[in-house]
Amino acid sequence: MRPRLALAALFAACSLVAPLAASAAPPVTRNLQFLANRDDYAAVGYAACWSYIHSDGREYAVIGTGNGTAIYNVTNPAATYQVGFIAGPTSLWREMKSYRNWIYVVTEGSGALQGLQIIRMTNPEAPVLAASYTGSFVRSHSVSVDTARAILICNGTRNAAGLATGLRVLSLANPEAPVEIGTWPGGPVPVSSSDYVHDSVPIGNRLFASSINSGIQRILDFTNPATPTQLSSWTYGGAFTHNAWPDASGNWLYVTDEVNGEPLKIFDISNINAPVLSNEITANPQAIVHNAHVQGNDLWLSNYTEGIRALDLSDPAHPAEWAYGDSYAGASGGFFGVWEVCPYFPSGTVIASDMQSGLYVYRATRDYGRLRVQVRLENQSPAPGFRVRLVSQGDSLTTPGDGVVAFAPSPGAHSVEVSRFGYFTRLVPASIVLGEVDSVTIVMVAKPMAPFTGVIRDASTLLPLEDAEVVLPQWGLHDHTNAGGGYLLANIPDDDYAVAVGRPGYAPFAHVRRIGPGFDAQDYALQPTALWHEFEDADGWIPGFATDNATTGHWVRVEPLGTGEPQQAPGLRSNGITSRIPRGPAERYHEGHEADGAIPGDVQPEYDRSPEGTLCWVTGQGTTPSSIGEADVDGGRTSLVSPYFSTAGLTVPTFGAWTWFYSSAPSTPDFLRIYLNASGSSTWVLAREINGVQNHWTEIAIPVFDFLPSVTSFRVRFTASDTLAGTIVEAAVDDACLYDAAIPTTSVGRAPRLVLRAPWPNPSRGGVQLAVSMPRAGVMEAEVLDLMGRVVRTLVFEPRSAGEHLLGWDGRDDLGRTTSPGLYLVRVRGADETRTSRVVRVE
Repeated sequence: MRPRLALAALFAACSLVAPLAASAAPPVTRNLQFLANRDDYAAVGYAACWSYIHSDGREYAVIGTGNGTAIYNVTNPAATYQVGFIAGPTSLWREMKSYRNWIYVVTEGSGALQGLQIIRMTNPEAPVLAASYTGSFVRSHSVSVDTARAILICNGTRNAAGLATGLRVLSLANPEAPVEIGTWPGGPVPVSSSDYVHDSVPIGNRLFASSINSGIQRILDFTNPATPTQLSSWTYGGAFTHNAWPDASGNWLYVTDEVNGEPLKIFDISNINAPVLSNEITANPQAIVHNAHVQGNDLWLSNYTEGIRALDLSDPAHPAEWAYGDSYAGASGGFFGVWEVCPYFPSGTVIASDMQSGLYVYRATRDYGRLRVQVRLENQSPAPGFRVRLVSQGDSLTTPGDGVVAFAPSPGAHSVEVSRFGYFTRLVPASIVLGEVDSVTIVMVAKPMAPFTGVIRDASTLLPLEDAEVVLPQWGLHDHTNAGGGYLLANIPDDDYAVAVGRPGYAPFAHVRRIGPGFDAQDYALQPTALWHEFEDADGWIPGFATDNATTGHWVRVEPLGTGEPQQAPGLRSNGITSRIPRGPAERYHEGHEADGAIPGDVQPEYDRSPEGTLCWVTGQGTTPSSIGEADVDGGRTSLVSPYFSTAGLTVPTFGAWTWFYSSAPSTPDFLRIYLNASGSSTWVLAREINGVQNHWTEIAIPVFDFLPSVTSFRVRFTASDTLAGTIVEAAVDDACLYDAAIPTTSVGRAPRLVLRAPWPNPSRGGVQLAVSMPRAGVMEAEVLDLMGRVVRTLVFEPRSAGEHLLGWDGRDDLGRTTSPGLYLVRVRGADETRTSRVVRVE
C-alpha cells in the first residue's frame, strides 16, 4: 500500500489550529474529495466518530471528544455545522453507534454523567440526552449494534467498582430503556483478562469478537443474542487483536492489531474451525492499523498517523488500495492521527476523526482500475516475500504465500518493479483502464551465490582477532569471527556491497566491494585504537549532568540484566511468510491491556559488547527481565560524562563507542544524543542523535575536528531522554575509544578467478547481456548450448585482456535463425577455468 506522505512541510501542526476554524490546509488525498474540517474541541482532543441518518434523509456526523460528544449536520458536507454537544465523563476513549432515532455513546470515563449515554435525535437539529444506562456496568470500551434485531453490544465493560464485567448484550425494544438480555462469557465477575473483548461486530448470526489482551480472535454464534456461544477462536504471530470485520461473503476476515508495525491480517475463514492467515498488508510498516470496516465491496481502514485508507475487495484475499485521506502532519507511528473512519452514509459521504484536529468530511471518487501482479520463481512456483512496487504511484506491497499482490492505480501507463535480496530486479510495464483489471506475471531469477570469508587480524601483531564483526549494513547480514579470526557469510548473492569491519579496541574499517563467485574472500588487519575504555573500571566516566531531570533510569555501570518485550503469541502463520517486522512492545493505552512474558535483551541488552569483560553503562538496572518499565528512563533526561581526551599526535582524531538505544514509540522525540565539549569551553556541541529502535550493539564513529576544529582536548556526554509519558526508553554504552582515522586499515584480497555474472534480462524475449571477468590475459571462449549440449552460437573465441568484458547474445543461432523458446546454457572458458549459467527464452 502507498506509504504516507510527509505533511509537515505542507501545513502547520494540528495543535496550532484554532478552535471553531478549519485546519490551515487540506489533508493529502487520493480519490477522496476533501469537503470540510471541524476542529472545535482541540483543547480536549478527539476519539471515535460515527454516522447518524435521520428518517427524512438528513445526514449527521457524531464525534467523541475528551469531555463529551459533538454532533454535526453534514447533509451538505461543504456547509457542515454543529447542532449539539452532549457532555460526558472526561476520557480519551469515547465510541458510539446509532439506531433509528438514537445514538448510543460509551466511554472509559466514570463519575458524573457516567454510563451508556442515550442521545435522542427525534429533532436532529437539537439533540438531547434522553437517558443513561448504569445497570450492570458504568464503563464500556466500545459499542456495537445489530440494527436488524434491535440489539446493542457493549464491549470491555466495567462496573462501578472497576471490575471487568465482560461483553454485555442489551435489547433496544425500548430504545431509551435498554434491558440486558445476555453476556459473554457467562460466569462470575470480574471477567478474566484473557476473555476481555475489546471490540465486536454482529454480522448475521455471527459475532466477531476481538480479545486484545490474550491476542485471540473469536467467532461467536449469535443466533440467540441471550446466549452467545463460541464457535471458533485462534491466535497468530504478533497478535494484539483489536478489531475485526468480515467481507460480504463471510469467508474472509480482516483483523487489526493496535501495535506499531503490525500489518492488517487477512484470514480465510471459509472453514471457521481452521482459519488460514493468507495475507498481511500495511500502508507503512512503522505505523498502526487501528480499525477495519467493510462496506459492500470496500474495506475502510483507520490507520492513525497514515490517515484513512480505502481498499477494493474484488479479490478479498488481495485488497487493493484505491483511496486515502491523510490529515496528520506528524511523523509515522504511535497513537496520533485518525482514530476512526465511517463510510456508512447513503450519499457517499465519508467521515474521519483525527485525534488532534477533529472531524474530516470527504466524498469518494472512483478513478482507478485494478492491477493483479503474480510473482513466480524460475520453477513457476509462487514467490512469497518479494517487494512489489508500483513505481508511478509509490505504492508498495510484499507478496504473500501465493505470490500475488493487487493495486488500484489511476488509469494510464504504469511500471511495476519487483525486487528481493538475492534476485535480479525486474521492471515491467502495465496499462490500466478505468474499472478494468490488468494482470501481469513476473518470473524472478536468482543471482549466483558465493560465501564471503576471510580472517581478521591485529595490524600491529598480525594475531587473529576473535569476536570482530563483518557486516553488510544494507542487508543486515553479519558474522563474528572465531578464535582463529575467521568469519563466514554464506550464500551471498553476486553484487557490490558496503562492507563494515569492526571490533572493540580497534579502528573500524568500511569499503565497497563485489562479493560473488570469484570474489568470495577478503582478509583485514585492524589498527589498535590509541585509547580504549572497556568499562570494567569507571575510567573517569561520571553519571549525571546539571540539566538532568529524569526521575528513573539514571546511568549505572553494571553487568546488564536484559529486559524484553511481550512475547508474540504462538499460532497461525501466513502461508510462506516467516519474516516479521521488528516491533517494540505495545503501548498499553487502554485499561486491561497488560500482558506477561518477555524476551530478555530486546529492550535493555543482556550482555555487554566487550570481547572480554562483563560491564557496561546502562540507563537503570531492574530486577525482573519481563518488567521493561521498572528502571527505564522516565520524566526527562539522564547523562553520562567522559573524562577529557587528548588529541595530541592524532591527524584525524575520532571518538568511537558501541551504543544501544530503544524507544517503544519511535515516532516521538525520545533520543540518545552524543555531545562534544572542548576543554575550557562551556558549550556542548551535538555530534550525533539516535532515535527509534537500535536494540543491538552498534558502533559509532565521530570525527572530533568536524565539530571542534583543532581542539587539543575534549570530553563526551551521552544523554538519553524520555519525552512522552508512558513510553519505554533504554540506552547503553560500551567500549569507548579514540583513534586516528588517518591510519589506514589493511585489506588483503584473495587471488581472482574467472567469473561469469548472471545473464540479464533473464528470462528474455530478445537479446541477453553477459559480463565475464578474466583474472588474467588469455583466450576467452563463450558459447550458447542447448539442453543436449550442442553448440547453438559461438559468442567469442579470441584473446582477451584481464578484467571485465561485456558480451551479448541476440537470441539467434550461428546461421542467424531465431532460436525457439526454452532453456539454454552459456559456457565460458578462460584462465584454465570454466563457468556456466542459464538463459531462459520466452515467447
